[in-house]
Amino acid sequence: MRTRKVTLVHMGDSITFGQYIDPALRWTSLIADRLRRHAVSRCLEIDSHNRGISGETTRMGLERYPKDVQELSPDVMTLQFGLNDCNCWQTDRGVPRVSESAFKANLLEMIVRARRFGARHIILSTNHRTLRRDPMISGEVYEEANARYSDLIRAVAREAAVTLCDIQAVFKPFSDEELARMLLPAPDQLHLSVEGNRVYADAIWPFILAAVEAAAEQPTKGDPRI
Repeated sequence: MRTRKVTLVHMGDSITFGQYIDPALRWTSLIADRLRRHAVSRCLEIDSHNRGISGETTRMGLERYPKDVQELSPDVMTLQFGLNDCNCWQTDRGVPRVSESAFKANLLEMIVRARRFGARHIILSTNHRTLRRDPMISGEVYEEANARYSDLIRAVAREAAVTLCDIQAVFKPFSDEELARMLLPAPDQLHLSVEGNRVYADAIWPFILAAVEAAAEQPTKGDPRI
């Protein structure tokens, strides 16, 4: 049986990158390990790429999109942004780093571009809850802005007809004590801990597995049947 290659790209910010966590324990690495074990029995070669960069907004992600996504022509892409987009800096006088309308437009453009370069399966994720509850310079509590931008992500998933992995809903039932274990300790209270990365991996794994399986069953890119 011929080995089928599937290219998977994880595009996002520090949550995709796995900031402050041992590379082997990041959720993207946990997924890669599961995929390697799964591929053995399926005659698959999974080519995984982590293209998360800490501190980035969707605007910044689009700037590097040609190199980090388009050149790879992924079969499957996970897409995660928003924790920086919704934030407000003193230098912006309380305006979000990326407005709601621009955030939606940027995600939609990423999806359109990924499809143009061969992505057949796109998994768009909302963002987990945090314990950042102090008001930002805008007067809004950070976590309220985070929740609002996750609602925008859900709207984009519906509009673009892509798979939604509702990470926010997965983290919603956790008590503050449980959530604290999922996050790095104060003053961070935003980035995922080792335990949080495991929970994230468990949540997104079924969607990635289904996408990889579906991509493996489809004709190879360049096949005249496409």
